[in-house]
Amino acid sequence: MKNIDEKILMAEEEIKQLQNKRKKLISQQKQEERKKRDRRLYEKGAVFESIFTESKNLTKDEFYQLITFSNIKEAVNQKIRKIIEKREQTEEENIENQEEEMNTEE
Repeated sequence: MKNIDEKILMAEEEIKQLQNKRKKLISQQKQEERKKRDRRLYEKGAVFESIFTESKNLTKDEFYQLITFSNIKEAVNQKIRKIIEKREQTEEENIENQEEEMNTEE
């Protein structure tokens, strides 16, 4: 009976260790995602400021007014959709070309 109780305690301790390891890994994953997001935001903000140099002097509220201006917003969203469509089309063409190359090698 004592042997089984010891095994249960050991299993419970192992469960706790694995749960702590899981929490640590989740925390690490979230931190990495935050770093990627921060880097992306910094890079895009820097590009925006390099193109629209006068925007450096805008307050946060003024910046939001600018980027939410309906005419600009719709035009930018349309351009984004076109860029994404072009990227997807290029990726599809690359896949097709790779498949053709594989078929000709066989």
